[in-house]
Amino acid sequence: MNAYDEAMEQLLNYKPEQTKKVDFEEFWDGLKVEDQEYPLNVEVKERTYSVPGVNVYDVAFDGFRNSRIHGVYVTPKVVKKDAPAAVIFHGYNWNTLQPHYTFKHVIQGIPVLLVDVRGQSVKSADKNSYPNGGAAGWLTQGIFDRNQYYYTHVYMDCYRSVDVVRKLSGKRYVYLEGGSQGGGLAIATAALQKDITLTLCDIPFMTDFERSVGLAAEGPYTEISHYFKVHDPQHKTSSKIFETLSYVDAMNLASSVTCPVLLSVGMMDPVCPPISAFSLYHHLGGVKEIRTYREYGHEVPMIHEEEKLKFIHSYIKSM
Repeated sequence: MNAYDEAMEQLLNYKPEQTKKVDFEEFWDGLKVEDQEYPLNVEVKERTYSVPGVNVYDVAFDGFRNSRIHGVYVTPKVVKKDAPAAVIFHGYNWNTLQPHYTFKHVIQGIPVLLVDVRGQSVKSADKNSYPNGGAAGWLTQGIFDRNQYYYTHVYMDCYRSVDVVRKLSGKRYVYLEGGSQGGGLAIATAALQKDITLTLCDIPFMTDFERSVGLAAEGPYTEISHYFKVHDPQHKTSSKIFETLSYVDAMNLASSVTCPVLLSVGMMDPVCPPISAFSLYHHLGGVKEIRTYREYGHEVPMIHEEEKLKFIHSYIKSM
C-alpha cells in the first residue's frame, strides 16, 4: 500500500463527531418561521442575449431580514415539462454569474437561477448591521452572535432563492450546484429546504471548521487564523467563535440532507483541506457519491462536468 492509498483509507473512515449544539435544529427552525414574515418581492428584467433558444433575465429579490439580492435567471425557450429547476451558488468572492455557466442544464430543458451572495457583489450590497466588523473578509462579520452572523443571513438568502426559482419556473422540485463556498451553500440549502432533487457539491468550503482552520494554507479559512493572530493571540474568544461557526458548519447540517449528493475533492487542495470534505461526506443523510482527484488542488478536472451530467441524468430521467 503506497502513501496515497494509506491516506485514502484513513479519509474513507474519517467521521468526526458533529459539533452541533443542543438547540441546533431549534435555531434553524426558528429562522425558517421568521422567514415567512418577509415577502420575496421578486423583480425580473429580460436581457438581450446573443444565443438563440435561451432567455436571460436579471432578477432581484428581498434577502433575509434586509438587503436586495441579485440573480440571473436563464431558461430555455422550451422548458422540459417534467424536469426540475436548478439553483447555482458561487465561490467566495467569485460571482460573475455568466449565463453560459448554466448551459449544461439549460440544454436539458432545465431553467436555472444563478444567485449572488450578499456583500460579495456590486449588485447585492449587504445592508445588515453587524455587532462587530470583519477582521479580514466576511467570515468574521458578526461572529460573536449566531443570530446576527454574516453566514446565517447568507444561508437564509440561499434558502429564499429556492422559493424564487420556484416562483419563476413554476417548478416544485429543484436541484442545487456549487463549488467551494457554493458547495457549502448548496449543502446548507439542501438541509434547510424541502423537495430538493439532488445536490452537486464541489471542493466544499464551510465544513469541519476547527480542523479546516488549523490546516488551510490559504483562502478564507485563514481569516479566522488572522483574527486570532492580530486580535486575540491568546485565543480567549476561541470557544465563542467556534460555537457560532458550529451553527453554519456544513458537516453539522449534512445529516439533514436526504437528497442524493455528488461531492468532489481535490486531494492537493490548500484552500479547503480534503479531510474536511470527507467529514461532510460521511455525515450526509442520503444517497451519496464522491469523486477524488489526486493531482488537483482547489479545482476539479473538466471530466468532472461529465460526472455531474451523468449524476443529474440518473436522477431526473424518470421525472
